[in-house]
Amino acid sequence: MRIVPVLFAGIGFLAAVTPPAQATLTVVHGRVVNLYADPSDFVIELDVAGTCGSKFFHIQRNRANFKEVTAVSLTAISTGKTMTLFVESCAGDRNILSHGAVNAT
Repeated sequence: MRIVPVLFAGIGFLAAVTPPAQATLTVVHGRVVNLYADPSDFVIELDVAGTCGSKFFHIQRNRANFKEVTAVSLTAISTGKTMTLFVESCAGDRNILSHGAVNAT
């Protein structure tokens, strides 16, 4: 019966020193086709589909970098440059963005 407290202590130690799991970001490169303003988010339509199955990529208005992602997408569509988008999750077939960048070429 002494092994049970030792086992729980070992599990507690491992939980304390193990780093938290990090979400894996999916990287998508493409040309901006359209931009949409939505009440809850800003939507970037690319010429390629993301891992969630849609060509629509959403940056939520409550994100700290919402204005920056909106600005770089406006830059991309106005200059005809491609974008790199980082998808952090799916909401149905919606690609939910973490951040994005305008590519130099």
